[in-house]
Amino acid sequence: MASTDFLSHLNLSQRSAVEHHCGPLLVVAGAGSGKTRALTYRVVNLILTHRVDPEHILAVTFTNKAAKEMKARIEEVFAQRVAIEGHGKPLEVLPPFEQTRIRSQVWKTYIKPLWIGTFHALCARILRFDIDKYRDEQGRSWTKTFSIFDESDVQSVFKEIVTQQLNLDSKKFNPKAVRYQVSNAKNRGWSPEEFERQEMSYWGRTIAEVYRLYQARLAEINDARF
Repeated sequence: MASTDFLSHLNLSQRSAVEHHCGPLLVVAGAGSGKTRALTYRVVNLILTHRVDPEHILAVTFTNKAAKEMKARIEEVFAQRVAIEGHGKPLEVLPPFEQTRIRSQVWKTYIKPLWIGTFHALCARILRFDIDKYRDEQGRSWTKTFSIFDESDVQSVFKEIVTQQLNLDSKKFNPKAVRYQVSNAKNRGWSPEEFERQEMSYWGRTIAEVYRLYQARLAEINDARF
């Protein structure tokens, strides 16, 4: 099977996008025009034609579903290629055990190392590499198997801290508003102590205390769960 055979069924526009190698490329395409197909084969082409290591390829998607679909399509292309080169037959006509062996080989070699996922999923993957080396100002650490709160989890914790732990007036310190302030501080790289230095008022000190308790809760849940 020639190295370019897998591109033969693409249309001219798709093939042009797939074969582009050096420099940036902007593709503008409507629904159903084959964007996912082009991206799938672009990844395959980078690996097969340009010998790019799979772990050096980054593809950011909007949804986990899209990332899963891309991985599945890339796996299918490589699996078919391995089947033809190794057995001279399409993957689907091989015995089930051989299909499983080929897919397992393809997954380990090409799919697992790829960086394909949503922005949040990829950032979480990056964090898991070195999160155990991080220490906050209180000396607390997190394990690589940390879990991530969803929106309802986060809001529940802030509500509990504001209304139960600190017994604050929820009209003056609305949990949602407090959470926004803490999130904004995190985006600026401020610790609770730094936030308090920046906002030297009763309001600032109170938000900083909520921030401290929230961080403590995150560390506590990480330790308790893992």
